[in-house]
Amino acid sequence: MSLSTNSTFNPILSEALNKIGENRFVGTQVMPVREVGLKNGVYPVFGDAQFDNNASKTRAPGTLFGRRDFAYEQDSYSCLQYALEGVLPDEDETEANENGISDVTGALAQKLQRDLMVGHELRVASLMKSAGFNATNATDIMSDSATAKPIKDIQNAVERLNANGFYDNIQVVIESSVYNDMLNTDDVRNIFNGNGQYTSPEVLASAMGVSGFIICPTRYNSSAKGASASRSKIWATDEYYVGQISGGDFSSGGFARTLAFGQGGGVFTAETYRDEPIKSDVLRVYNTVDEKVINVNACERINNDNQ
Repeated sequence: MSLSTNSTFNPILSEALNKIGENRFVGTQVMPVREVGLKNGVYPVFGDAQFDNNASKTRAPGTLFGRRDFAYEQDSYSCLQYALEGVLPDEDETEANENGISDVTGALAQKLQRDLMVGHELRVASLMKSAGFNATNATDIMSDSATAKPIKDIQNAVERLNANGFYDNIQVVIESSVYNDMLNTDDVRNIFNGNGQYTSPEVLASAMGVSGFIICPTRYNSSAKGASASRSKIWATDEYYVGQISGGDFSSGGFARTLAFGQGGGVFTAETYRDEPIKSDVLRVYNTVDEKVINVNACERINNDNQ
């Protein structure tokens, strides 16, 4: 017979965990969270021919109004639950308290959350790499500092997005070492007063015609359990992206969302229960999400390995 008690929702930890902007993961910046009321559902997808048509007509008094016919397809989503538990034996908690270590439960919850965020970030990065974005080769790879032309490459991507009807909230999503290579290209250094003097990312973004940069520094331990840690990059260095990023309703635009089915606490939920046979409190952290590219026309891929 099990002596475990039912789990209890922990609102304080759940609120703390949902402040996901406080960590260095960028998955929810690239694919902002949009909460959904159903775990599984569908949403409309409009084709290129449904936007920005010159359909307005002069109407004479007493005549019918002009009408537009809209054709659209559907795509579906299915939020899956990702969950981890951590055990806090009574002996460990007592020892921590005796050693003056406070908030052991909160620290454990954050470690569990970070593991869930690694999984989310890996899924986002994989989806970005496989999505059917329009792809073009860079003038030269970013590490060739004398011949790379990132300003023009990104400006051209922005112009292509503008041609598709996307004008605002355009950002560059780029792995951190590729971003550093970009800063050291002659192309970029020449706008820093011509002598490599540092200027702000805002000035650089303005020169490229974008709203800003999402720099992707995250790594994770790719080693098997029990092996020595090996910190591997999550984001690819052979490509970067220029796209419109928006959150909230799909009508706000943007190329992707993290769809989150909130079960008692938003994107992340924390629960605790008692496992009496092992004299331990067990902390559970989970989320229920699906990552979706909702408009491939709203993002451009620039290949950084074309030479």
